[in-house]
Amino acid sequence: MAEAIEVTGKIAERTRKTEKIFEELPVKLGAAQPMQVREGAEALVPIKISACPTDDIDWQAQRDVLRSNRYMLENHIACDLTFYIGKERKEVMAHKYVLISRSSVFYAMLCGPVKETGPVSIPDIEPTVFDEFLRFIYYEAFQPNGETVMPLLYTAKKYAVSSLVSKCVNWLENEINLDNVCAILQQAQAYDEANLRRKCLEFIMKNGSSVLKHSSFIKLSPECVEMVLTQEELYVKEEEVYEAMKNWARNACVQRNIQLSGENLRKVLGSLLHLIRFSVMDQSYFADKVAADNLLTSDEKVIIFRRFHGTIKLDTTMFKHTPRKASYQTKERVLRFHMHNNSCISAGSGLDAIQFRCSESMCLLGMLIYGSADYFYKESFVNEITVQLLDESKRSLVSITRDIIMSDDKLHEILFDNPVILQCLWYTITLRISRPCDTRCGENGKKSC
Repeated sequence: MAEAIEVTGKIAERTRKTEKIFEELPVKLGAAQPMQVREGAEALVPIKISACPTDDIDWQAQRDVLRSNRYMLENHIACDLTFYIGKERKEVMAHKYVLISRSSVFYAMLCGPVKETGPVSIPDIEPTVFDEFLRFIYYEAFQPNGETVMPLLYTAKKYAVSSLVSKCVNWLENEINLDNVCAILQQAQAYDEANLRRKCLEFIMKNGSSVLKHSSFIKLSPECVEMVLTQEELYVKEEEVYEAMKNWARNACVQRNIQLSGENLRKVLGSLLHLIRFSVMDQSYFADKVAADNLLTSDEKVIIFRRFHGTIKLDTTMFKHTPRKASYQTKERVLRFHMHNNSCISAGSGLDAIQFRCSESMCLLGMLIYGSADYFYKESFVNEITVQLLDESKRSLVSITRDIIMSDDKLHEILFDNPVILQCLWYTITLRISRPCDTRCGENGKKSC
């Protein structure tokens, strides 16, 4: 422990006497020599000052304000406040002056009418997060990662450090992906961060199928689930919405420790059930799956069946019956080759591939392949095409198989089941044709489009 010296509190005499008293202070901080009260000096209030643990006597000379703050924090120089952080109550030392200069909450805590006079316990923040918080407070350091950024946002919100809140939100906006979008949406809703919430919903709308199938979806609050399912631009099949909501309801039953029955599933779904658009489902799926699950009443099933056959006159249900207006009504083709010829390229002898990257985030709907060389094939035939989309780590993002009629058309369109959001990264599309054939080819290809 650092040694301490007793320093006189209030001096009642004139400046001349005050200066004379302080001239007699021990030269070396931490000398542990109690100061004698001279005649004329008033009552003393002991103040503990931590000793400087470094041999660098003139450490201030070569440092600006932020670097000096960092040096004092890391070396515990003259700290006057102790925190006990986390459940393990780790001791962390800091400076009141710095904290109250950066946070209105700390100002009220340390200077208000009911100010803290002893150590401060903060059990709801982990020590690593609080250390990162202090580094920003003291010298603007900001180096979050996927594990600390949301607890750091919570801490910044709790202590009203708006500049740190902005940095955390901006970081999250740029890091939204399939694995974290639900968790970020939940935090954005909890902290009323409208722009971050909008960014999450935009991602979910474009990746609806993948998000609803992800394990994190069942952890969303009812409020956030409602927010997702009310989006008209949500790009997802209604059958997938139904399966996702069944999984969500099952998880809710498990959390409440209640039986997994159709009645209980409907009960925990509540009004969320009415956000599923049953009448736009495939009729056979509704008959085989939905009708057998008993989430709907008999009257509701009859009404939806009659809707399938156009015989309904009065709909007493609360379900919506219009398809979602997915935001991919138009598409644009990006062509490397604007010219082609009938030169034969033998396709199907192996795996063909093309690697590409985008200059900005965009949505990939599918790809184009050339048709057969018309002078070689007199009749059209069906060929099985297998396409994969891989990311930089060779992880498969899409894998589909399509039957294509290989006629003499110049280009054939192969669309994915769902659009894929592409970031500014390298991707690879591979293609394998089951039946070898000769196809057209492009010429004078571009390196960028």
